[in-house]
Amino acid sequence: MKHSKLLALVLVLAMALTLVACGGGSSAPAGGDAPAEADQPSNGGETIKIICGYAAGGTADLVARKYAQTANSIQSKYNFIVENMTGGDGFAAATFFADEDPSVKDLLVYGYGVIYRHDNGKQFGVEEVDFDREKMDPIGIVDDRTPVMYAPAGTTLADVLAKAQSDGLKMSGGNPLSEYHLMLGSLVTLLGGGRVQPVPYDGGANQKKALTDGEVDVFVGTTQAAQEEVEAGTLVPILAFADKTFDNFTTPDGPISVPCIVGEGKAPELPADIDFTSCILASGGGIATHRGADEAFIADMEQIMRDVWADDSADGFSAWIDSVLLNHLELYGDECEATMNANAERCTAAYELLSGQA
Repeated sequence: MKHSKLLALVLVLAMALTLVACGGGSSAPAGGDAPAEADQPSNGGETIKIICGYAAGGTADLVARKYAQTANSIQSKYNFIVENMTGGDGFAAATFFADEDPSVKDLLVYGYGVIYRHDNGKQFGVEEVDFDREKMDPIGIVDDRTPVMYAPAGTTLADVLAKAQSDGLKMSGGNPLSEYHLMLGSLVTLLGGGRVQPVPYDGGANQKKALTDGEVDVFVGTTQAAQEEVEAGTLVPILAFADKTFDNFTTPDGPISVPCIVGEGKAPELPADIDFTSCILASGGGIATHRGADEAFIADMEQIMRDVWADDSADGFSAWIDSVLLNHLELYGDECEATMNANAERCTAAYELLSGQA
């Protein structure tokens, strides 16, 4: 009897761990459940896991799944599957990946949010960081975003800025010190002070839902995340954290142009004499191998990424990126890593401004 109970306990624990590893309990993409690891189609090649540290249904998850689908369709040497490993807004997956032996042929969805919070955590001690991002070797960018601030229908940018100065804003869009928090927080700081309180939710789908449910005042996220709500008129995009307007949204009343924070399309509610360039931080990210991984494997992964971007089929990755209003940005290897590090330095400057250390 004791052996039977022990066996039952082991089986229960094993099942629980499997659900955690596969992102069990997280929200699923619109239109159907995210396929579990064993349910994802196979092209017969060597299985390569793409570990995504964000919930199913968010932009990072959807990008990873479309990337894997396209990669599997254009070659048969490797079979890519996506495994969600949520927790800490990407930190759990990054910690797991950094601890793996470099010989393990896993890939990581390597987001700017993880990079930014890692560097600020290490430099300023603002949060505990249990991994070293030097163990990640980025092979290229697959996810470049124009961050947008959304509000409930009928809300204006002037309303939001006034609330930040008076009562303070509650925002969804990553954990405290995520790139979205740093962008909005530093903008409010440059306006003369105010308060922005980030409320953490795991994944873009849950962050958006927090706004539609009235739990927060604004959601700062990707163009893909709220595309359907903008088209339906339930959410309004009021500001693009960019140097040009975002002109690809369509509302029930037709196409709109979302004002930006610098340049010709700068929102009129923002003072003309204040330069908000420092509030623009790169968002999205890439895919990384392990530092020290087999060089032939790294070369294969980079070439596959180039081929994924080059695929011009109607159902390919590039066409999908355009359809969900993300940006087509190709950077590989050393150039990709240098760009990521330069953006991390901009993030550090944004934190210093937000925290009053500048």
